[in-house]
Amino acid sequence: MQEIEFYFDWDNNKIIFNDGTICDIDSEIESFFYRGKKFFLASDVEKDLCYTFNMRYVNTTEY
Repeated sequence: MQEIEFYFDWDNNKIIFNDGTICDIDSEIESFFYRGKKFFLASDVEKDLCYTFNMRYVNTTEY
């Protein structure tokens, strides 16, 4: 199974994936679009991505 890493760039309101995709975070409704699908930050983003695309997604954000 392919693995995609991503991290949150909170300073710039972006999510950056290692597949080259950069998503803007809509801070008003705390969501972002990735590959044409909307995801909400209030949910478990990692699990939602894995389930939606049947790939492994790993959050590498350092808090």
